[in-house]
Amino acid sequence: MRKSNKELEFRQMYEQYWQIVYAYVYNIIAEQEHSEDIVQEIFINLWNRFDQVEIKEPKAYLLQAARFQCAKHFRKHKFNHLQLESVVDVLKTNEQDYSIQEAEELLQEISNKATSLLPDRCRQVFELRFKHQLTNKEIAEELGLSVSTVENQINKALNVLRLSFSQQASVLVVLAVLLQ
Repeated sequence: MRKSNKELEFRQMYEQYWQIVYAYVYNIIAEQEHSEDIVQEIFINLWNRFDQVEIKEPKAYLLQAARFQCAKHFRKHKFNHLQLESVVDVLKTNEQDYSIQEAEELLQEISNKATSLLPDRCRQVFELRFKHQLTNKEIAEELGLSVSTVENQINKALNVLRLSFSQQASVLVVLAVLLQ
């Protein structure tokens, strides 16, 4: 009798929260296949421990599991362009959930790397995009460049920074994921 209740409870939780957890993971990972794998792993782990855990807030429980699985994913895989942008956005939008001083220190470290490593034009585009939150079109208009040149400069900056943080990248992403 308990087994059927377990299956029913699990199925209801799965049906109610799968899409929410997937959207959350995809927003961080930005890759469909990896996001689906992570969500599948979350629900398999939950099923395996379903009798041993007491879940009062299923959504909070599943999103916390998603954060941990995303952090685990980033320890194994390198950043792509969208993921690095997501890290910067998460750090900027979640300062209220995180020590302002710590968030500022992380952003300052990224900014210092950008200043020391990037050529002038690339650094200027990077700062307008990430410090001043201008769109690519606004940056292009301000600097008299084409939008595609701005996009290329942003890609170049993100690649240089990703490589320079290769030893610390997982730390930044883990913090960003935990902040979200």
